[in-house]
Amino acid sequence: MDSIDTGASQAANELIESLPGRVEDFLRDVMMEKLLKTVSRGEKALLIDFTELDKYDPDLSDRLLDQPEETLHIFEDVIDLLRLSEKPLKSRIHTLPESLTVRVRDLRSSNLNKLIHVEGIIRQASEVRPEVVKTVWECPLCGNEITTFQTGVTLEKPSECVCGNRKGFLMKDKDFSDVQKITIEENPEALEGTEQPSRISILLRHDLVDPTFRKKIVPGNLIGVVGIMKEVPLEKSAGKRFDIMVEANSVEAKHQQFEELKITVEDRERIKEIAAGDPWSQIVNSIAPSIYGHQKIKEAITLQMFGGVRKMHTDGTVGRGDVHVLLVGDPGAGKSQLLKYTSKVSPKSRYVAGKGASAVGLTATVVKDDFLKGWTLEAGALVLASGGIVCIDEMDKIARDDIYALHEAMEQQSITVAKANIFATLRAETSILAAANPKYGRFDLNAPIAEQISMPETILSRFDCIFAVKDVPNPDKDARMADHILALQSTPDEAKPVLDAEILRKYVAHAKNNIKPKLNSDALYLIKTFFVDLRKQYMNESSVPISPRQLEALVRLTEASAKLRLSPIGDKNDAKRAIDIIKYTLYQLAFDIETGKLDIDKLEGGIAASKRNKMMTMMNIIRDLENQFGKTVPKAKVIESAETQNISIGEVERMIDELRTRGHIIEPKQGYIERI
Repeated sequence: MDSIDTGASQAANELIESLPGRVEDFLRDVMMEKLLKTVSRGEKALLIDFTELDKYDPDLSDRLLDQPEETLHIFEDVIDLLRLSEKPLKSRIHTLPESLTVRVRDLRSSNLNKLIHVEGIIRQASEVRPEVVKTVWECPLCGNEITTFQTGVTLEKPSECVCGNRKGFLMKDKDFSDVQKITIEENPEALEGTEQPSRISILLRHDLVDPTFRKKIVPGNLIGVVGIMKEVPLEKSAGKRFDIMVEANSVEAKHQQFEELKITVEDRERIKEIAAGDPWSQIVNSIAPSIYGHQKIKEAITLQMFGGVRKMHTDGTVGRGDVHVLLVGDPGAGKSQLLKYTSKVSPKSRYVAGKGASAVGLTATVVKDDFLKGWTLEAGALVLASGGIVCIDEMDKIARDDIYALHEAMEQQSITVAKANIFATLRAETSILAAANPKYGRFDLNAPIAEQISMPETILSRFDCIFAVKDVPNPDKDARMADHILALQSTPDEAKPVLDAEILRKYVAHAKNNIKPKLNSDALYLIKTFFVDLRKQYMNESSVPISPRQLEALVRLTEASAKLRLSPIGDKNDAKRAIDIIKYTLYQLAFDIETGKLDIDKLEGGIAASKRNKMMTMMNIIRDLENQFGKTVPKAKVIESAETQNISIGEVERMIDELRTRGHIIEPKQGYIERI
């Protein structure tokens, strides 16, 4: 046994002694051309392909994984000895095999001081700050100067001078480098079931914080990090307990939106098979099959998952491709279940709810960083889910001041932060699927939406599709619903979706990554004809049936329908599908029962034309009575004059309350009205 240990020890010593030579051989035989190009371009780091190193010298690659810090120093020393560059070059390792990728939640003490690869979405990014990398100390007894390289987290002093002194060292000089701390969070695509994403801090140094590289280090971006896992002492634990962080050796920006969804050859064949059949009915019937009915809503959610095409115009403006959908209606009608299911089957999704959501959690914020003592930019749900869907349940319960933060994200698809000393614009190319409950318990189809839910009109107008979810008694429908629900209670597997969640997620990811459809002339003609003809019917009316916002929504939905078929061309059938959904929402929520006409103001949160006309009539009555009674007009006379114009007492009272609420009139004393 002793002879085996002695042999192993001797082999290890031989490897250590031969390391500089082996590194030099690898650099000369494999990396010389790349090294010369790196030097000629004036770059600060040499990128070393781990797979090439492993092929050339497996023992050296194993040593790099096991003792990365020491081995990387040898690489850098050998590069300096080759004297190809006046400035020192850092060694950056990339393309580690998948077997060395560790999930953040699986990092353990056995990974300490080892070379690992982790992936995640940047959640926080601090400002770049200086850090001491080298110090020069003077011995108080003999005056000897001692140089110490600072590789740890805390400032290290010399342990002993050549004269034997061990204390009282004075710092004479120090060299600085730049450092930035980021926090990454596991990509939700890599999680299973109800797992919550774990986080870890990453330290970036030297060329990894250069201005050109920092463009990649933006909250919301997906990155892969090769680095060395190190321990950080926790305060007040007397050095007994430690936190962990990864000191980055190299960082790779992952540009693919759905990187974690590994689509195999078999998956691609299955996707082609679905697309060749009837993908529309298969996917629609896979959306929350346990929820009875709501067919049009499921169709809209299906198209929302695929989305339209984002367009960059020559004047610099951007046309969003993401579709926003709002469900408003009675409690217990299945809105939350639809949102929950969508968040599970849609790639790159986030689910937030009501009082648990704020402007900070939805968009982005700046927080104090205890580690570097600066400010850190932290991304919210809309940034983290860029390219996917954010499901916002009970949106009406979010504080009104917080909900205003969604204005920019919903239309410009970006989040601008200007707080402390940080000014940043983050991408938020995210679809929003939201649900809201009416103020008074039940939803009234005859009243404008803005009067029934606590949401600004400007936010309502940004939704492409708004649906009313009504729970109306109907004997035939109720019987079918009861059969459906009771059948699920006895046999839960009966509501099995046509396509399981995994293949559906991959289908959507494949379509969003690879299909960018354009509309053909038939589709464009159909959309234009529908829009123009509908508006033509209302030429001499005070109400407007459809606005340009719905026209843009029609284009997005048509493109989404083409994507669903994996077709590069959107045809008239796709346009018909989009028109059908928009017509449904218009006649459901924009139909003014008083006039029997469509009025888009009723849907988008404004004042319906019939109501607007009555309010104008009321204001004219008050203005006319001012000539007789002066600035303050008796309320009784207003009611009397309104009755002559066929406005009932009840309507007059409602109009007066509405005008007072909107700030057009005041009631200086009981029974009298005054215009403002």
